[in-house]
Amino acid sequence: MVNVGEHVLLAPGGVSVFQVLEIDGETALVESVEVDAPGPYPFPAKVSSLIPADTDPGDL
Repeated sequence: MVNVGEHVLLAPGGVSVFQVLEIDGETALVESVEVDAPGPYPFPAKVSSLIPADTDPGDL
């Protein structure tokens, strides 16, 4: 489970890190934390698919 403000990955082994802006039921609003990302904008993602960015890939 993730919480608002946490950094997450969208897929196991992902390299891009996103911040959870809000959670509404099973949907989270996330946005890239990359400062140089072209046109970063918030978008919805399923809470159940988000992986805390500090998770060891071997633990998945």
